[in-house]
Amino acid sequence: MNDEVQKLIDSGKLQGRWGEKLSALEVGVYCLHRSWGVGRVVSWDLMGDRIHLDFEGKPNHGMKLEFAAKSLKPIEPDHVLAKRLDKLEDLQQQAVDDPVALMEEVLVSHDNTMMLDQVEDVLKGSVVSDSKYRTWWDNTKKKLRQDRRFVVPSKRNVPLELRPSDLDVEEEVLQAFKGARELKAKVAAVDGIVKDLEQIDSPEEKLRPVVEAVNEAASKSQRLQTAAAIELINARDRLFEVMPVFGEEEELTKPALSELVVEHESKLQEIMGQLPAASQRRIYDAFEGAFGDRWAGVLLNLLNVVNLRGVGDIARLAVDKNKGDELVEFLNLGVQQRSLSTDVLAWICKERRRIAQPVFGPELASAVINALERDHYDDEAKKSSKLQDILMADSLLVADLLEDASRNQIRMFARRLKNTPAIEDLSRNSLLARVIKAHPETQNMITGEAEDEEPVDEGLLVSWASLEKRKAQLEDIVQKKIPENTKEISLAASYGDLRENFEYKAAKDQQAVLMRQKDDLEMEINMARGTDFSEADASSVNVGTVVTIKEGDKRETYSILGAWDTDLDKGIISYLSATGKALMGHKVGDEVEVMSDGASDTRTIEIESIEPYVKA
Repeated sequence: MNDEVQKLIDSGKLQGRWGEKLSALEVGVYCLHRSWGVGRVVSWDLMGDRIHLDFEGKPNHGMKLEFAAKSLKPIEPDHVLAKRLDKLEDLQQQAVDDPVALMEEVLVSHDNTMMLDQVEDVLKGSVVSDSKYRTWWDNTKKKLRQDRRFVVPSKRNVPLELRPSDLDVEEEVLQAFKGARELKAKVAAVDGIVKDLEQIDSPEEKLRPVVEAVNEAASKSQRLQTAAAIELINARDRLFEVMPVFGEEEELTKPALSELVVEHESKLQEIMGQLPAASQRRIYDAFEGAFGDRWAGVLLNLLNVVNLRGVGDIARLAVDKNKGDELVEFLNLGVQQRSLSTDVLAWICKERRRIAQPVFGPELASAVINALERDHYDDEAKKSSKLQDILMADSLLVADLLEDASRNQIRMFARRLKNTPAIEDLSRNSLLARVIKAHPETQNMITGEAEDEEPVDEGLLVSWASLEKRKAQLEDIVQKKIPENTKEISLAASYGDLRENFEYKAAKDQQAVLMRQKDDLEMEINMARGTDFSEADASSVNVGTVVTIKEGDKRETYSILGAWDTDLDKGIISYLSATGKALMGHKVGDEVEVMSDGASDTRTIEIESIEPYVKA
């Protein structure tokens, strides 16, 4: 212990338990403080009860002796943080010239293991600038993965590790496979062998038992763990790519990937949802050989269960194999039936100027809102949505969706967007602002101000009673039938084996019907203009008039009312009916040709009288 420190203890100015720690903080020593980071001791002032340190951005900082002993931890001069304090330019240059060596220093300074957030704290903003760090780390990570000493995690909650330099890689990868019990662990072990194949002596001899063990494990597990077994065979085939000699031996290629997908075709949707996206493309490649002429149909049926990357892989494969027409047909039908997943719709939006151009258009706008609302009501669906992310991030998407839309379609999309619960308020307001920017005529409707008096394009004249009835039907679908259907889907899914699950298929079919009905009702309601017919012009046949016609001695009376008011028992017909259209605009005394009862011929009638309609 430092003699001066001992005197402080003897005099009672310092507790004895802090003596050794304070003595370690000699002038020139580097140390760490939890809040202030790395520092270096520059001077002592024992009589003044002070020790002074140079911290980063805090030079010649004074601390009480006991507080310094409690809160400072000495580090070696070759610690990366000590170098960051005094040799920052050297580290910055090393980050450019040899990032792998820099990362080795960083890890050695932290007992060979660090979380990625810790690495970022050490380097970002000092050794590597904030603006360049992400690109630098992405490039460095690739180089680290090529160095067998580093174990680079794929997730941020797994540590980055530096392995001993004398590690026997061959022994490690082979032992990792032997010690793997679960199929996923075996997959990781096979991938490790592929990565470090060059480190294995006599690989044909030593890896043959590995291939045989993989085949045996996959064969035994394919019934109960189908997805994991397929992934394991997929990993085996990746090994065949670097060791083609094994792929030439028929007994080592069983079970084949193509055989597994055919045998478990009924469960493919469930299986693909369990596989990592990176593994799926190789499996798709096996479909043509597995299913023959119908491979494209089997492949396209997986579109709604894979993620955004999987959708892109399937679409590109279909186009590459001259199945682009089948792809477009499948997507168009899905848009019409409102059956496409949010990931498929997100892909269409991303690819709207390339592969998906034939599918992109105004009809897709309604399908987008439908899909977002479907997932919003579905308790089992992920609440994060690539589709909503793309809607927000792509500032031109809304304008592109509505580019060829009719005025009615634009207004309907704006209304649905304004009222949907599937998008939170700030995002919804931002999207509505884009609608207004592209189509200023929608501003009054969106902001709630009085709308102009100009009739809606192709608007429907309807009675207030029929309009309220339509609204009640829509409310029943949205508030009752869709939530009930969502519960049915969730319950049916719990029965398992979705491809052979009749209850699940029936519930999903009903979901498509309900969403289409909801869409149709919303479109009709948005097009409708309610009226009580009190202002009808009876000088000629118009909506809201009662018309008496005669054919010889035979007379008939019709009330010409709204689009949804037909009631033949009461003599009420819609102005959009064949008879209604034929009579519209004619006056008393006019002769008019109308369809006969059989609708195969016409008859000539005379308009005898026209009166305003009065509700009974």
